[in-house]
Amino acid sequence: MNAAQPAPYRRHPLYAKTCAVLACLVALITLLFVSERMRIDGDIAYRQTISNLRESARLWRLAALEAPASPEAAASARMHADLLVRNDTLLADWRQRGAPSAALDGLVKALPDAGPVSGGRLDSVTTIDALRTEVEREAEAHAGVIALLQACTAMLLLTGVATLAWGARSAFVVRPALTLQALTQAGHTTPEGRDEIDRLLKLQNHLSARLRSEKDESARLKRIVEDHIAFADQSLDLLHYICAQLAEDVPSRGTLEALLQRLLGISRARRVALVLSESSAHLLGVDVVVSPGGDPPLIVRDRVVHELMTLSGVRAVSASKGTGVPLPVLASPVRVPSETYGVLICEGDPDTRFEPRHLHLMETIASVLAHAISNLGRDVRDRRMVLLEERNAIARELHDSLAQSLSYMKIQLARLQAVLPEDLAKSDVGQIAQAIREGIDSAYRHLRELLTTFRTSMHAQGLASTLEEVVDEFASRSEIQISIDNRIRRMRLTVNEELHVVQIVREALTNVVRHARASTALVQLSSSGSEVTVTIEDDGRGITREHGDEHHYGLAIMRERARSLGGRLDIRSPGTGSRVVLTFVPASITAEKARSRASDSDR
Repeated sequence: MNAAQPAPYRRHPLYAKTCAVLACLVALITLLFVSERMRIDGDIAYRQTISNLRESARLWRLAALEAPASPEAAASARMHADLLVRNDTLLADWRQRGAPSAALDGLVKALPDAGPVSGGRLDSVTTIDALRTEVEREAEAHAGVIALLQACTAMLLLTGVATLAWGARSAFVVRPALTLQALTQAGHTTPEGRDEIDRLLKLQNHLSARLRSEKDESARLKRIVEDHIAFADQSLDLLHYICAQLAEDVPSRGTLEALLQRLLGISRARRVALVLSESSAHLLGVDVVVSPGGDPPLIVRDRVVHELMTLSGVRAVSASKGTGVPLPVLASPVRVPSETYGVLICEGDPDTRFEPRHLHLMETIASVLAHAISNLGRDVRDRRMVLLEERNAIARELHDSLAQSLSYMKIQLARLQAVLPEDLAKSDVGQIAQAIREGIDSAYRHLRELLTTFRTSMHAQGLASTLEEVVDEFASRSEIQISIDNRIRRMRLTVNEELHVVQIVREALTNVVRHARASTALVQLSSSGSEVTVTIEDDGRGITREHGDEHHYGLAIMRERARSLGGRLDIRSPGTGSRVVLTFVPASITAEKARSRASDSDR
């Protein structure tokens, strides 16, 4: 290279500085990634070591308790405890390379490092507990160091970004503006151009093109006004349609898809979708993503629902990882001041340009949908509260009237039996009195069961949360492992249907806990699209005729509830255990079929 010719970085200092800053940013991002990977790996290793140490200490204590009764079991427990410590990856690495601190190094060396323990109890419980404490402290210190490193790296990254932005502003805004300001002060209007010479040439042509542009601008403004008027008419028509549909019935999938299809034509978008939260989708009985024709925007396919909930306004998003073509996206949250129900998303073609009027229309539609969902949720909660209050009032009346009367009859009958002579007590009179007492006891049990049913409360979040609470309640009251498999979270049930399902599940689990002698139980809710099936099964001793006759009133109540739902209840004992199966058609499906038949008949 000629010595008189400056180096490339001297001839292009702005480019060289930009490349240097970008290289530093890439290095900082790489450092952030590496530190995060180190933090994750370190957390996994420390958690595994702490778990092994805790388990080893527990086995040592268990060996000490079982040593007098079962030396072989105690020896096996000690051997297992020793293997847990000796086979731990982190502890083995510390043995070879040394621990991070002197305290840890001493505790690691104090542990046995070869062979099974053969003699009396190794004084390892205290050592292992101390080592676990030190490992937890070291894990916290390790996490703190990594967090500090990440914070420093993030600050450096932000500093680099700010430096790059400031340099770009100075190079592309401030210095050209100073030069053009001098021309402006001389009385020239400088148009835009690639460089100063290009701007001067455009300044020469500006005056001759100005007359032509005035006419073109007038025509353009006329087209814009006509387009805005047509858009306003279509928007008002769409809003009228939405309000009319939402006023007639609960928003269904068909209603929402028709709404989105009309919005698709007005907004000039290519795809549109309504993304709902899980609770809102369950309330409406639709999928989390609703889109006409099942073709949602690409951004909906590439991201999870939680990320989509944060979208708002107009932005450009890469279409896919393969092409990277930016697509304009218009998003408006479906929310009220107290809660967010979802987000309305439109996606256009690469050359589509969304305007503020499109955003305003989206926000208005999203607001209408949000208030409709809010009103629906409030109506469901109000109906549930009214029903529960009415049931509680009935329970109080029964308790204050019939329950007191039955209690009084039991007391008086007991007094009567106590004063009966011995010969009458053994005669038909005594048997009749005993039969009356058994009948009163049975009626009293029925009444208590009814009072318990009426006083059962529903969770504010609906059936799914209530069933989870019921399962947790019975699992805590017994040693049975009870699990739930709910596959109808998006099925819309009435308040009455939810209450009957909860009571049938509660009664079935009560029988399992009291009589089945089971170790596991499963509550499963599924749907075939036309009906709902609720199954409660266990691995206990099953239901025999004697067992069924003794507790027939509980089974009779479940069957009566199934009939109230218009369904059926099957109780089986398939070899091992028992299975209670409830099948019914929800009112929402029946109403949907009726609306479909009415629509077909109208056409």
